[in-house]
Amino acid sequence: MDAVEFERAGYPADADQGARIRDDLRAWLESSGAPAEAVDGLVLAASEAIDNVVAHAYDDEQRRDGSARIDLTVMLDRQEAVVTVADGGHWREPASHDIEHDAVGAPARHGRGIRLMNTQVDEVAIHHDARGTTVLLRTRLG
Repeated sequence: MDAVEFERAGYPADADQGARIRDDLRAWLESSGAPAEAVDGLVLAASEAIDNVVAHAYDDEQRRDGSARIDLTVMLDRQEAVVTVADGGHWREPASHDIEHDAVGAPARHGRGIRLMNTQVDEVAIHHDARGTTVLLRTRLG
């Protein structure tokens, strides 16, 4: 691995792109010599972030006009790997903050992704503003 490696790619925010994005991420991490456990954790955590973009960031008009995008960035050095998953969508408050039930008391279909991300990597940071949402995933490689 060089001192610092950097990869960046953009993808359509479509459900059928998830496998391609995960495969690209895994290939970049593995080709840089990242340990298998770190690769698996980063790919799983990034997959959750990607799924959230597809499910929540964009409306139908943005999907039709092609502006629904996922930007993936990977940075590695000898000590750590950082992956960001970013979108240009609009943040929407969840209908319920209860991970077990939705706003009307029915069993929740979503809500465990951030918790799962936190079990797979050393740090999860989420930033949202008028330009979109960025999820930063950081893990140590040693």
